[in-house]
Amino acid sequence: MVYNRIQLMALQVPTHLALPFNLYALTVPQHWKELLSRLQRHKLGKDYVLPPVEALNPILQLLFDDILFFRRGAFRPSSNARLLYSKTDQISTKEIADVFKTWLRVSFENSKFLTDDDIAQIHALSGNDLQFEPVSLPEPIWEIVEGELRIDPLFYDLIPYLCASAVASSPFSLVNPSTGEVAEEVVLYESDLEGEGINEAISWFPLPVARQRKKRGSDEKEEITHYYSYCLKFALHYDTGGYPYLICNAGLRRWINWSLGYLPSATSVCIKPVNSSRFAACKLQYMGKEKGIEFENNLVRLLQELNCRERFTAKDVVETPYRNSNLAWAAVYNNRMSTSHNVNPGFFPVDIAMFQQACIERFQQVLGTEFSLLEAYSRCDNQKALNRVRSAYTKVEAFVRSHFATETSPPPFHIPSNLRLVLLAQSQEAKDLIVPLARKYGIANVEIYDLGTLGAELPGKSWKSECSDRIHKFQQTLPPSPQERKTLTLVEILPKDIFWKEREKDPKPCFRPALARLGSVTDHFEPKAEDDSKDFLTPEALNAELARREDEKEALEEDGKFLKASSLKSNFAHRVENTLLTGLSMTGAYIYPNFEAKNFPASVASVGVYLIRFYIGDKTEYLPMAVRMDETGITAKAYGCNDWLDFDTFQVEMAVGKTFQPIDSKGSKAKIQAWVFHNLFQESKQPTLFCFEADNLRKQGLDFLQKQYWQKRTLAFNTDFNARESVTFTPISKYPHVRIASIITPDTGEVPLYRAVGKSGELAGHTGGVFHPPSQGAECGYYYLSNQRPTSRSGGILQESKLVPMAKTRGKNAGKAKKPNPKAQGYNPRGVFLNLTLQEGDCFSDWASFVQALRLYGLIHYLDTTILPAPLHLAAGLDSYRPIQAIREP
Repeated sequence: MVYNRIQLMALQVPTHLALPFNLYALTVPQHWKELLSRLQRHKLGKDYVLPPVEALNPILQLLFDDILFFRRGAFRPSSNARLLYSKTDQISTKEIADVFKTWLRVSFENSKFLTDDDIAQIHALSGNDLQFEPVSLPEPIWEIVEGELRIDPLFYDLIPYLCASAVASSPFSLVNPSTGEVAEEVVLYESDLEGEGINEAISWFPLPVARQRKKRGSDEKEEITHYYSYCLKFALHYDTGGYPYLICNAGLRRWINWSLGYLPSATSVCIKPVNSSRFAACKLQYMGKEKGIEFENNLVRLLQELNCRERFTAKDVVETPYRNSNLAWAAVYNNRMSTSHNVNPGFFPVDIAMFQQACIERFQQVLGTEFSLLEAYSRCDNQKALNRVRSAYTKVEAFVRSHFATETSPPPFHIPSNLRLVLLAQSQEAKDLIVPLARKYGIANVEIYDLGTLGAELPGKSWKSECSDRIHKFQQTLPPSPQERKTLTLVEILPKDIFWKEREKDPKPCFRPALARLGSVTDHFEPKAEDDSKDFLTPEALNAELARREDEKEALEEDGKFLKASSLKSNFAHRVENTLLTGLSMTGAYIYPNFEAKNFPASVASVGVYLIRFYIGDKTEYLPMAVRMDETGITAKAYGCNDWLDFDTFQVEMAVGKTFQPIDSKGSKAKIQAWVFHNLFQESKQPTLFCFEADNLRKQGLDFLQKQYWQKRTLAFNTDFNARESVTFTPISKYPHVRIASIITPDTGEVPLYRAVGKSGELAGHTGGVFHPPSQGAECGYYYLSNQRPTSRSGGILQESKLVPMAKTRGKNAGKAKKPNPKAQGYNPRGVFLNLTLQEGDCFSDWASFVQALRLYGLIHYLDTTILPAPLHLAAGLDSYRPIQAIREP
């Protein structure tokens, strides 16, 4: 449904705040800094490396409840940054010094470089060296002066702490919006998962959810109980107009309460010592065969040496990941684990609104000020132009969703006519399925081979040499791509989770570099599961199944029942077809939105610019690259490459690793900036929209992507990255064909959820579109692009809740209440922020609508809204085509 307003689920920040305590700070003495700097330099052989505070900060917060948060860079010898802030100056500096000395002893134990003088200086560290100083906060908290936000950086840590502390100060009431009654009283504890400060609160004790499951190897059932907690995380940001806002992110933290026999990646363990009012976190990491699973840092070791009477080890947590007693710990569950959790992640819109309202009321009680919701944003997209693009794209949607066994017309998008499709199979199901799929997409040249030993696990002793051998074996076994053809290879292979304990044995990192040497792009898929449904591979089999379902439907209707028909495609078929579509995009298959509007240029190209990181030994190098889309096709180029290459050729060259030379990190910012301005911008000969993911490049040389430097008609340019205040502004008219779109994604934590707003002000669900803050006008240049409802959510999300009963809306029980469902997969409407810099005379809302068209209707292999516009989405995907030498060794 089309709504004309949306409500961002974020709060305005007041200009005045009643602080419930006095604020103090502690600075690291200079001779402490010099000692730490020297020890780090000796330990790592580098001029300067910050000490490993990921264990120090949380241990201080667990031992001293009055410590609030820490600041980065406090140990840098030339820095004036304070180490920590507290709400009292009565914390024992002697005890803090003792923590420092214990931390140093543990961090540098068994270090042969320590001299007698070093050891003496460590022992000499004293609480007398430390002194708390009162901190005065400026008033007002923030203000806009000459179009710029003025706010003390301290508030970015202080306000999130105040919010977390406020909700944890006493039981937290969640009110059912339908009845006005308290649905649940929640007890929350301050928590710090990042090691820098309290900015979240989690509920404790955890809630149980039971589910009946079959016992392994038996038809008998058993009841399995899993646990979860509520989690509120707070963050302060500002929008492109300079106005600060507060995000209160409500979610679930699911706990592991079974023995950890499976750990695909590091997982956090939340720990609350006896008599502590806080949780802190350390990580469990699989350290290889000899060490097994161990703690990643020294937090637990420090905790036991300084405070905790009860001794425990990583082995104890592995065997019992959930402990609910005076000494509490719980390992955080993630979806890559082999055991599925009874509770799915996320809340629904009703739940989010309940937490948000409770937060607003609590802030008013504790802080004396109400943080109200942001103003509702207004729609400003060019719906006429978007409707035309959508009408053309519906043909793509209908074609992709059609069954591969039906007679179909040619694909309504471009597929290279000289395409060669190769399947490296491990099952007969894959071999049988690829033929009708290829026929559907008009691919006549199909070659099928057994994957065989090419997919065997690596020995796991010398990863680089074994990868090299496997790549060479591919070249010996398979024929190269004919020069006149584009080749796509699909590989059927077991998932990486199979290799979780010995990741160095996983052969998949070899596939793309190996097949690139044969002139092919590639993607892979997993074999068919045993309990998956069968597929109908011929028109006759499909028609027979359709007739059977029709008969069943009629029989059920006679009994007053309805048929709940499953998909005509198996999960395996969906997976293989999606992999094929992704692969087709790699070969250059495409569709491009034809956007028409008054005064909007014809034949607009779009370019996605993205920075890929190469991991060469201990070094990180950078390769900026660009993907260009227009009505003629898809091309790409990288730093140091003068020519635009066909998209598939570019990926092959990149994976081979000989054509493109990444940039060393030293001086990389200036080189990246020069490449974008003096190469990409200057060579543009037609109207071109350059799309950037802000967080990918705003700190890597492109200052114009930073919100503080954004302007509607000019671009920030840094004349000297080694100097302060070296940013100048260049009119975009200097590059007359160039327009800029900067995308801020939800991964940054800066983008709030949204809700559509009805005519009477009621909050609804999804509505796709372009929206602006009404106080700034439709041509303000910065927007919220909202996602439309995905096909997977056709049943809606407004009648679902994990917290309160909701009325049923369908069937004979419509109107009756259904119980809260914590097992359900939560979902909320999302979007992105967009900042535009355009030429004089351009209509900002039209160009924002064009960006939305690229998100909605720019790809063949993803029919729902993408986070990034199509060319930027493709550019970000090139990360998987790094050469083997640029991939981190497992």
